[in-house]
Amino acid sequence: MSDRLAMEDLVVRIGDRILVNGASITLNAGRITALVGASGSGKTLLARSLLGLIDLAPGVVQAEYAIDIDGRTLRPYRGILGGGIRKREAAFTPIRGDIVGYLPQDAIAALDPLWTVRKHVEAAALAAFGSGSPAERWLERAGLSDVNRVAALYPHELSGGMAQRVGIAQSLARQSRFLLTDEPTTGLDPTIQAAILGALKDLADSGIGILLITHDLRILTDLADDIVVMHEGAIAGSLDSAAGQRLVNATQKIAAGRLG
Repeated sequence: MSDRLAMEDLVVRIGDRILVNGASITLNAGRITALVGASGSGKTLLARSLLGLIDLAPGVVQAEYAIDIDGRTLRPYRGILGGGIRKREAAFTPIRGDIVGYLPQDAIAALDPLWTVRKHVEAAALAAFGSGSPAERWLERAGLSDVNRVAALYPHELSGGMAQRVGIAQSLARQSRFLLTDEPTTGLDPTIQAAILGALKDLADSGIGILLITHDLRILTDLADDIVVMHEGAIAGSLDSAAGQRLVNATQKIAAGRLG
């Protein structure tokens, strides 16, 4: 049985307001699943729920979450809903990084400003292997050049595209089975966008399951294996759905009638 991550019937609620309403999504090893939708549709909340980064009650009040890996099934939400942060952290700490990595939109902000790139990547390798591993190895695999120089840089010295690649290198070093990426190409020029997307494709080809969150359909041509549309906190279906067609039409208007 190949690695699989499946969330079913996720509900995120604060008071009387439902932010995510019964959302379900499945990620499979070696495939890129794109989660698309307008800003505020709940995409990031869904991704953060997969990592246990959302509070419980208020927050995640319902979830059937199964991670199939190495012939075993983990169900981190089982028995903790309605509990506090200690139960949530106990359930999810073994999952974050080791099994599921996360690449946020602001990759620089996710890095410790007092650590060099080398220390960030080698710490990830240490967590995975219990011993040191040269950062340059993982930075090169993430597609960075001049890796000796990059390894010596601090986060404030990185460009947005470099920071995204450092995040990818951390996931490689940590041996994450799945990688959740939240708008990884926002604000990057087309050349850097293409390089980041190429790196994600290489990760999928190596067997890692990728969740690619975006609102831009133009980057998905020949990249995504599956496309899931989210609208107003719920999964609306595929691009053939009404919400999906609205996204397609909006994208075509700003892309002179072309997608990709």
